[in-house]
Amino acid sequence: MNESNYQNALDYIYSLTQSGIKLGLKNTSRLLHHFGNPQLKTPTVHIGGTNGKGSTAAITESILKASGYKVGLYTSPHLLDFRERIQINRQMIEKQQTAELIFRVKSAVESLKIPVTFFEFGTILAFLYFHEQNTDINVIEVGLGGRLDATNLCEAEISIITSISRDHTQYLGDDLKQITFEKASIIKESGTVFAHIPEEELFQVVSDVARMRSADLYRLGVDFQVAPEAGNNEKTSFNYKWGSQVLNNLTLPLIGDFQRNNAGLALSACLALNKRGLNIEEKHLRQGLEKVSWEGRLEKVFSHPTVVLDCAHNEAGVRNMTIGLLEKFKFSRCLIVLALMQDKKTDEIIKILSRLGDQFFLVSVNPPRGEAPEKLAEKLKVHNKPSQTFGTVSDALRAVKQIANQDDLICITGSIFLVGAVKKCFNDENTFFSSGNTLHSGE
Repeated sequence: MNESNYQNALDYIYSLTQSGIKLGLKNTSRLLHHFGNPQLKTPTVHIGGTNGKGSTAAITESILKASGYKVGLYTSPHLLDFRERIQINRQMIEKQQTAELIFRVKSAVESLKIPVTFFEFGTILAFLYFHEQNTDINVIEVGLGGRLDATNLCEAEISIITSISRDHTQYLGDDLKQITFEKASIIKESGTVFAHIPEEELFQVVSDVARMRSADLYRLGVDFQVAPEAGNNEKTSFNYKWGSQVLNNLTLPLIGDFQRNNAGLALSACLALNKRGLNIEEKHLRQGLEKVSWEGRLEKVFSHPTVVLDCAHNEAGVRNMTIGLLEKFKFSRCLIVLALMQDKKTDEIIKILSRLGDQFFLVSVNPPRGEAPEKLAEKLKVHNKPSQTFGTVSDALRAVKQIANQDDLICITGSIFLVGAVKKCFNDENTFFSSGNTLHSGE
């Protein structure tokens, strides 16, 4: 493998981030047509929603893999490595294949003179790679919204909508019914959709789209159910029911009761695939749930003090995270390492976190989108919460380590960019919490 060749390919694709986010399907559609529309040639489960998309995709993929299928998984963003976005049976695409595909697509972009964004380019790479590697089925996570997201060009008989709340309002607006319509627009003609939308008014929007497209719609809590079961505190135990299908004592290594809902959606999608020619047995459902991994979502990485990473970056996500931490962990103090993006509702997020955190360690990541830690400190003063600001993530980690006691909880949250930077610090310098502590990466 020519490392410089790979680096040149990555430099090119990252240069596309300067073109920002442009919702629309025309450019991606033309490029995919040039490559023979690979996205139309493999059965797909397409997953949209505000929060929970990535976890639901990981659970769905894990069940399908346990059933013996070759499964393409496309998710975003990544934590440490661009190649995390494009995986088959949870193996990242090789560097050499990444470079070759990037240069092939780059050549088409330039010869056809079609402008393309970073996300559109990555989506084309994924569709091409999965087709050329002959995947049996693909699990595709929506990037942003749904209707005009590049992933919506896939041929998905099964769709999942995990949740609806406000996020990316500069692109999707502030009207929840309009946001719901954008996300529901991944439903395909005569398809099947599974949704977790408790709000009647929003569910009606999804129902209308499903009816217009002659799609079958199943609602969590009405058509199929999940119910908690007392079990291991560091796992999620639950029962599942859909019609005559009853599964008791299911366990999921992902922490947080909201993951039960994500698992219910994934289970239903996989059972629906059974009706479309796949062979997924109860043992595969159980094995898939037990083996699933998804980093950066209530991920416990150290003990004594307990260190948890969570990518929550909007109000609904932060609220779910807070509930999960209080339910699953016992601690004397909660020390929060926090970074937020300027385009988030920082006042509301800080209000939620101020009920959980005793002390805050503030840092900025991903300039220029990252909010200045000094501004976050001002907002925390309103809630009488002590805070310190730091120039780098590693400085913030060293400071929190100095004051943390064995029975404290250190929560690192607010942005996927922060969680990625923290993981890099742990990898580069595995001494942050290592003295006498246990590493539980991926637990």
